[in-house]
Amino acid sequence: MCSYFLLFSHILSYYAVISFSLVRQTNGAATAPGFGGANLTLSDSEPTWNSVLTGGRSYCMSGNVEVTVTSTNFKIKYDQPRDQLAVTEFSVEMLQASSDLMQRLVDGPNPITGTWRIFSSLCLPADPVAAKNAKTVQILTHGDTLSSSYWDIAPGYSYIDAATAAGYATFSYDRIGVGRSEHPDPIQIAQAPLHLEILHALVTMLRNGDIQQRKFSNFVGVGHSAGSTVTQGVTTKYPKDFDAIILTGTSTVPTYVPLAMAAFNWQIAAEASPNFKGLPNGYFTQANSIGIQFAFFRYPNFDPKGKSFNVTVRWVFADAISVFEATVQDKQTTSIGELLTIGTIVAPSPAFTGPVDVVLGENDLVFCGGNCASPVDQSAAVQPLFYPNAAAGSRHYLAAGAGHSVNAHFSAKAAWAHQIDFLKLNGF
Repeated sequence: MCSYFLLFSHILSYYAVISFSLVRQTNGAATAPGFGGANLTLSDSEPTWNSVLTGGRSYCMSGNVEVTVTSTNFKIKYDQPRDQLAVTEFSVEMLQASSDLMQRLVDGPNPITGTWRIFSSLCLPADPVAAKNAKTVQILTHGDTLSSSYWDIAPGYSYIDAATAAGYATFSYDRIGVGRSEHPDPIQIAQAPLHLEILHALVTMLRNGDIQQRKFSNFVGVGHSAGSTVTQGVTTKYPKDFDAIILTGTSTVPTYVPLAMAAFNWQIAAEASPNFKGLPNGYFTQANSIGIQFAFFRYPNFDPKGKSFNVTVRWVFADAISVFEATVQDKQTTSIGELLTIGTIVAPSPAFTGPVDVVLGENDLVFCGGNCASPVDQSAAVQPLFYPNAAAGSRHYLAAGAGHSVNAHFSAKAAWAHQIDFLKLNGF
């Protein structure tokens, strides 16, 4: 009880200190050390500033970025599933041996153009001098059924805090169809090519100083799982976007992905949680915590009983929950469109010549079947296959005892130290 009270008092005092540094202005925006004027469009339902994220050691500005892009999507010959029976049948046909579901449903290009609202956070070191001197920004792209909170799960489990403490800026966002970003048609619009184009557009905005009028010199793409796939897609189509990339939770072996999807036991998101009320039936989520543990975690190498902030109530101090519970509570959606098209954006990127770092949990089930050291180190195989001309400073790493969600395991800090060391050694 005493430690709980002290933690609560510490947070209150931290908020008090931050509130003097982040000042709400008449235009509905806020400024902080290292930030310029606000270009993030902040909706009335969101706070105009985010003093600290869950981890608690970074200055951040959060809000909605309006992104206009053109994407060559695919025509998908499939209507919204009528009910859960149809969703389960979709899953069965997608996972069956020699499945031809993609060939039957995906029917040629479907160019689209639109403007979508993307919820984002730009974070800087808490120290004003370090914030001003931050020259490298890491663009963080999360995986399926996760959100940008993957990069900032709880105190001690925040990659954002680790990065800003090392002097980097971070830019994280909820991918389209996820979290607080816009949820368009889940079949014809929320597809992998659109995810790729949105990431490219966000990188372009950062390069031009269009977000918080803050310019950076170096741009590092950091992905997890499907977010790594999207980052890879950008390096193939736009090889000059990133100066370096860090790919986590991915490999050259897709063999075990169906096993993870079967464990998820997809449900219609709108029927599974009030958080998704009103979404079309083409948005899915995991059925329960058992499937999430099966695919994302490796017991006992994570904390099932530790204390964290309630991730769905980011702006207040809530009941203490574990990192595992936080992941389950913040489970997100995937879309039929993404499931059918994610493989279309994966290809070797010979034109990308920056350094590549690949980080896998040693016991990642999704991309290694639970053993990433067998038959060889799977993290070592990615760069030679996908990035034959990568810089000599490329590296790879297996996070000891970690499952697919590396950031949620005890060995996360060691993995982050490796990633930061990779950047430092390559001059970023």
